[in-house]
Amino acid sequence: MIWSRGRPDRAGTPWILWGLVALMFGGGCASNEGDSSTSPSGQEPASASVSPESAKGAPSSPASTPKSGAQEAPPSPTEDNDGAVIPTIERLPDPATIGDSPKGLINGAFAPELDLPDLASSERYRFSAHVGPEATLATRAAVVGFTASWCGPCKSSYPHLKKMQEQFGDDLEVVLVSMDEDAASREKHAGQVRAAGLDAPVLQPDEDTRRAWLGRHRNVPHFFIINKVGEILVQDRGFGKNVRRVLPKQIGYALRHPEYVVRTKKRK
Repeated sequence: MIWSRGRPDRAGTPWILWGLVALMFGGGCASNEGDSSTSPSGQEPASASVSPESAKGAPSSPASTPKSGAQEAPPSPTEDNDGAVIPTIERLPDPATIGDSPKGLINGAFAPELDLPDLASSERYRFSAHVGPEATLATRAAVVGFTASWCGPCKSSYPHLKKMQEQFGDDLEVVLVSMDEDAASREKHAGQVRAAGLDAPVLQPDEDTRRAWLGRHRNVPHFFIINKVGEILVQDRGFGKNVRRVLPKQIGYALRHPEYVVRTKKRK
């Protein structure tokens, strides 16, 4: 608006009014809140980028890293079961017998056996000694994590998993499964876990294990929270601040519910 001697120029007033109307109805302020392409300054990313092999132009590793996603709370067990049949097993499922699923295991399924070489100790590890019908050890809940040496969020998870071990003691078993493709990278992976002070086996999986647990989506990190009977209660993808916040609660839930948790159908 042009001012002359303290008074507005009346000839320009209609144009100014039309401009204000255009601003009100044609424009606006865009907020980036919730925009997954941005993150607060100083906040670590919830997921890593592609593997070093992909960055060099070589064929990408089958493992990639998703956005962080934590499930706030597992389902509550049914008090009277409402006539539901609780599934039982004689042993943890053999990964070789599990069909090809695009998305891998679902909550409520029994965790497949992990009978694999331990890169951290050079011994063979059996998950069924800790959970499931054949368990003989004091473990009451487990966290199985699929991680890799090149994954930043994976490395960020190790100190937090160590804290969980310290908090829950022998009640909690932490198991890591390496998604690295070559021997040198797997050894590097095991070294990263040891350097973080995390006392956990780092397993070398076969293709049956990868397929049975993860399906065709080889995203890392991917964590499974499992109770004593061997049931998968909840899964966490990525390792952002939300996963760090809810993980202790999820483990506590698994410890309080060692038997199979019946999932009730939601009312319409």
